[in-house]
Amino acid sequence: MRKNLKTINRILAFVLVLLTFSCTTKDNMKGFNNLSFEEKIALLDANIKKDPDNAELYYKRATVYYQNENTKEALFNIQKAISLDKKNSTYYILEADIFFARGESTLAFNALNDAIKYDSKNKEAYLKIAELSFDIRDYNRSRENIDKVLKLDKTTPEAYFLRGMIYKEIGDTLNAVKDYTKAIEYKSDYEIVFEELANIYAKKGDPIAIEYYKSTININPKNVNAMYNLGQFYQDHNSIQQALDMYQKVLKIKPDYANAIYAVGYINYVYKKDYDMALDCFNKTIKADSTYFEAYHMRANIYHKRGKTIEAEKDYAIFDSLRNIYQ
Repeated sequence: MRKNLKTINRILAFVLVLLTFSCTTKDNMKGFNNLSFEEKIALLDANIKKDPDNAELYYKRATVYYQNENTKEALFNIQKAISLDKKNSTYYILEADIFFARGESTLAFNALNDAIKYDSKNKEAYLKIAELSFDIRDYNRSRENIDKVLKLDKTTPEAYFLRGMIYKEIGDTLNAVKDYTKAIEYKSDYEIVFEELANIYAKKGDPIAIEYYKSTININPKNVNAMYNLGQFYQDHNSIQQALDMYQKVLKIKPDYANAIYAVGYINYVYKKDYDMALDCFNKTIKADSTYFEAYHMRANIYHKRGKTIEAEKDYAIFDSLRNIYQ
């Protein structure tokens, strides 16, 4: 009986949602983002049934399906929206995203060109072309469209970031740093840019990397990759306890982060000579990632120290096999 009551209550609550949003198409989108996927689709279905020629409703439904990774339904809906309102450049941008998600790059570019045809000052369309061109390593086309974005608005941080990525890819870190710095000038909480700068300086061994990693973590306290990389920087520069502390922070957030587990094991093996702790870490590393060949090698070393020849030889053999595949 309790289960039935719960089911009835859920149905009544959902009906109440539909009734609440049934006044006008414009009003009933208030609180839309707080609904579940199923509730959003049901609400949009109901609205489209009442107003079948409303392009914006199909656009919203396409967006919901796209966010739920249903590109087939997303494409059907956005193309319906376009058929009802051919001059809305925003619709073509979503269509491009859907095509690119489906691996149809040519159609994605065509959609973005349509967006520009109807709105020659659509900054987002030029930026999307730049992004898609970058993804397929057409850096010249990407740069051309970045220039168009900056001509429309020189304060666009995403354009500087993307141009910085191009410079990074071609090995021009000096200009990459300049553009990354420009990006955070216009967007002070640009997490990925701080992280990119940190990685560049870390590769050079420059201690300024620490501050950029810390800035990244301040922006996103759950960025475990930045935490791990900061730990690596500390470890590479013999700040072992600081490295260990950072790895532990990673593992509090993501206990199965194989790189951090291995790093803790490595520190315990090499620096602390705590082989029991190290062995436990290497076991956990292998459990988290069975292809982590370095962990097999370190575990074999411990087995060898303890006279467990058979176990050691087995792990050395696994290490050799996996290294040939993954290195």
